[in-house]
Amino acid sequence: MKRANNDTLPLFSVVCLLSVSYIIYSPVLGFGFITGWDDNWMVINRYTETWSRENFRAIFGEFYHGQYGPVNQVIYTAIHHFSGYNPGMFHLVCLAFHAANSILVFLVLRQLLFVNNVETQKATVISFLVALLFVAHPLQVESVAWISASKILVYTFFYLLAIRFYLIYFRKGSVAAYLLLTLFFALSFGGKEQAVTFPVCLLWIDLICRRNFRDWRLWVEKIPLFALAGLFAYISMKSHATSGVGLLSQNIHYPFMHRIVFACYSLCEYVVKIAVPVNLLYIYPFPMSIGEPLPQRFPVYPALLLLILFGFWKFWKQRPVWLGLSWFLIHIALLLHIIPLARAGMVADRYVYLALPGILFIPVHYFFALWETKPKLRKLLAAAGLIWVLFLCISSYHRTYTWSDNDRLKEKYKMLLDDELKTKN
Repeated sequence: MKRANNDTLPLFSVVCLLSVSYIIYSPVLGFGFITGWDDNWMVINRYTETWSRENFRAIFGEFYHGQYGPVNQVIYTAIHHFSGYNPGMFHLVCLAFHAANSILVFLVLRQLLFVNNVETQKATVISFLVALLFVAHPLQVESVAWISASKILVYTFFYLLAIRFYLIYFRKGSVAAYLLLTLFFALSFGGKEQAVTFPVCLLWIDLICRRNFRDWRLWVEKIPLFALAGLFAYISMKSHATSGVGLLSQNIHYPFMHRIVFACYSLCEYVVKIAVPVNLLYIYPFPMSIGEPLPQRFPVYPALLLLILFGFWKFWKQRPVWLGLSWFLIHIALLLHIIPLARAGMVADRYVYLALPGILFIPVHYFFALWETKPKLRKLLAAAGLIWVLFLCISSYHRTYTWSDNDRLKEKYKMLLDDELKTKN
């Protein structure tokens, strides 16, 4: 395969990602606030309504309802300052962040493939397909259509920007790039606490880029970032504790073994929902209260994961597979409830937002491998790929309407939950 020497394909990719983002999510521009599900306090609050130095001090210096997301709140305040409580503007900003994140997924993955000596055109196509699936997957709808979930979009945007500058830093040794990646890491945490995984993600990048782990500079450069991550983690736990939940609170938690089972269940659920994104809910409640016994079906999940792990060990060891899975696990690990969290649901669609490209990379890699090695199958592969992308786009488009108003959200939840209970019983 020849190396591409022009930017035609990347430009087409960017335009396509922007267009698909708008087509899928254009309905949300006409939606209002979901005041029955967090928008009434997360978005509509005293911090949003005041543009003043004192208010910004409060945004950065106070915990609010057990939350600490000052950068996300500043964005709400800026939107309100220019357009008031116009829900269309809030939704437009969410849509713009999602589109920007898809482009960053494309650019970051493309650069990582370049570093691993993948041909330019191949790297571009694989990166584009992963980014396209990232845009179109129905699991992403909650993060985009629900304004209160904008924290996910904001943290992901700055997180991916920080990775972009890390790649520049370790290639060129640029001090400016290091300072910028540190700044964007801090801004990412200001969006949502999940950003504390960033230094671990950088070690993952070092590993796949085959950097020398015996080089002391690799570890020295991480010290400030791990120190920041520790500080950010402490701030997050303190914010949760103000609402009486989380690791630092005095409230009782689910036993450790129960949380291990929850983690195994959640992993299975996420992978299934990525592969078959149907019957999605806006909340997936815990199966029992603290102190109650686990439902009989739940201990099956740890055994199932172990069986899959060891039964397909050769498959998991393949480089594309473990690369994709490890990205996914790094960015979902904190939300598996092994550490007690301030969460009402055991699983949430929005939790996989940044983790999703890791899983998507695996089938895309093997799809492209078949495309290269089996020319006779190309028509079949093209048809199957097109059908799958159209299914995801259409499913996401229709799912946006679930978030159109309070009544529609609750009605859809009740209908799907009743169907799920009937299936399990």
